[in-house]
Amino acid sequence: MARADPLDGEFSLYRQVETILRDQIVDGALRPGDRLPAEEALRAEYGVSRGTLRQALDALERDGLVERTRGRGTFVSSGTARHVDRARLGLDAMIAEAGRAVRLMRSGSAVPPPVVTAALRLRTGEEAPFFIRLSGEGKGGRIGVKRYLAPALTDRLADLAEAADFDAMLAGFGKPARAEAWVEAILAEPRFAMQLKVPLGSALLSLWWVDALDGAPAACTQMIRPGASAALGLGTGKETA
Repeated sequence: MARADPLDGEFSLYRQVETILRDQIVDGALRPGDRLPAEEALRAEYGVSRGTLRQALDALERDGLVERTRGRGTFVSSGTARHVDRARLGLDAMIAEAGRAVRLMRSGSAVPPPVVTAALRLRTGEEAPFFIRLSGEGKGGRIGVKRYLAPALTDRLADLAEAADFDAMLAGFGKPARAEAWVEAILAEPRFAMQLKVPLGSALLSLWWVDALDGAPAACTQMIRPGASAALGLGTGKETA
């Protein structure tokens, strides 16, 4: 692993690679049936030995996230959806925590992950405005909030990113409603570990929700905070918030 990479630290190399690949599967960047890059390509990308990479793939296989076939390669398991299925449920009290994230870290425009593309009804490859905010060290640790906005709100990005009350500001543009919310347990991959000041690979709670204006999706938000115990026993029941 390259020494300038934030993956360095007390966390073993194979667990670091496992965490990155697991996060790609959970985020939907790798979908059921997708073939992972060849082992040589993965070794070159992460700068690890054959043994280290195979330890990471072994761990993912034990958890049922990938299937390895001799002569064909490694594929995301067709049953992965059961592992990362997002439980839709009412989370208003937890969502309210987003108001603690007051420090604006970054804003701009980017192609969002597949889950956001679907939630905002974007075309594949279409960019959306976004901003990232962090809280300080509060009860329960830091939280990070990343909001993607519908392209129609691009001109309002600065106002919404700086708003003391995002919900109130959004409501000024139309009739608001919460379309859905869901929660998942994830591992702290490098960017989250650095932002939230938690150990690489530690459990995090990832909350997502979609806000609508006048019946159309307006914002898709992900809030990350330490501690995933609340998500681990939720099962896969689905309901709108």
